[in-house]
Amino acid sequence: MFTLSGYSQKKNDYASRKLLLRDEGLSQISYVDLKNPADNWILPVPKGRDLQLIGNNLFLFGTETGFEEREIKTGKKVFELTSFPGTISVRRLRNGNTLLIGLNWENKKGIVLLEVNKEGKVQQLINYTKYNYVRLVRETMSNTYVITSDTIVFEGDKEGTIKWEARIKSEKQPHSWQPLRLSNGNTVVSNGYGGNIQIFGADGSLIKAITGPEDVKPLFYAGLQILKNGNFLVANWQGHGPGHGDSGTQLLEYNPEGKLVWYWKQDASKYSSIQGVIALDGLDLKFLHVEGADGNLVPVKTK
Repeated sequence: MFTLSGYSQKKNDYASRKLLLRDEGLSQISYVDLKNPADNWILPVPKGRDLQLIGNNLFLFGTETGFEEREIKTGKKVFELTSFPGTISVRRLRNGNTLLIGLNWENKKGIVLLEVNKEGKVQQLINYTKYNYVRLVRETMSNTYVITSDTIVFEGDKEGTIKWEARIKSEKQPHSWQPLRLSNGNTVVSNGYGGNIQIFGADGSLIKAITGPEDVKPLFYAGLQILKNGNFLVANWQGHGPGHGDSGTQLLEYNPEGKLVWYWKQDASKYSSIQGVIALDGLDLKFLHVEGADGNLVPVKTK
């Protein structure tokens, strides 16, 4: 059986990787430059979910009342929206507005998506009434949304109509985390407590599950990024609160065949449980980034 103790990688592979990490266990965000650790920083942040590059060398993250925007270089806060208590997660859209996600919220039952402008004024409300759980949302290239709802991943349009649905495969209650829609019709999901990444076909059938090896202690696969080369980078969250820094290997990269090709073992004195990750290498931080046709982050270049 493959084990981390028998794992080897070229010394210079990934040596200059730069990462933006959200540690849910300690409610902090950090910048990690593997080549220049003097540039690293770690700062406490409010509780919440998701992480995104929004241009002008800034990043956005969700809070329980809205979101914050901060500088990538320093972590300095430059803007916050705090007028939407009950926010579960957020996402900056291609049109520049921000999508706030909630549950049984804004006098509606089920999943509620609020699109707000730069001033925080509501532009649109979308309601998917049949679901009683929600985590992250991603905008598709077809101007719909793919959304995780515990045991379900689904696609909905802006009128609140369900276009597609698949059931997560898990022996545990998965609390599935992040969905990504690809141009070939497949949908990739980080499967929470299922401890894997699942890929579903357009017909809703499970094509592949990626996990392991056991040495990494697959517990809860959370924040997910498809890299330019097609690899999957995922955060392997290990539990709420402090004290989990010695548990598991919390950053994992798999190739499309499901082989582990890189990992990063967190420093237990600085981290507890990593929930979100963005690899910054090769990305132009001047631009907002969203998921493109292949699921990888692409810049939104406005005229």
